[in-house]
Amino acid sequence: MRATQKVGQEIRRVRTAMGLSQKELGALIGKSESQIGAYETAKTSIAIDVLFKIAEAAKIRPEELITGPVAKEENTGWDAELRIYNLEDRKQVMTILAVNGYDVGQHKKKVTPTGKTVAYYVHATDKEGNADTSK
Repeated sequence: MRATQKVGQEIRRVRTAMGLSQKELGALIGKSESQIGAYETAKTSIAIDVLFKIAEAAKIRPEELITGPVAKEENTGWDAELRIYNLEDRKQVMTILAVNGYDVGQHKKKVTPTGKTVAYYVHATDKEGNADTSK
């Protein structure tokens, strides 16, 4: 897929998510309905200033029209997350963190879409009232 096709798809995705027709988006950014259609179908290249106008109208970052929507980070509530491959190393790090006043745990995440490969993590949270070993 050409870059202009990807940008065109993203413009269409953003426009429809806003609930706008091509004519309505064009009116917002000072372009015609046919020009918006040409951007979406990649019949014409889009100038960077137009890309910025579309992003501003959609209240998104301009790079999202090139790369797609930004994946939202999940709110884990952890203060730290460390990827540690070896089980013994994970245990050792968890012990050190626990002794120093952190609530610790471990979890795994899929590395591949099939989920056959996973990575293991240690997570830690510094809770109010935990031991303060800095004194």
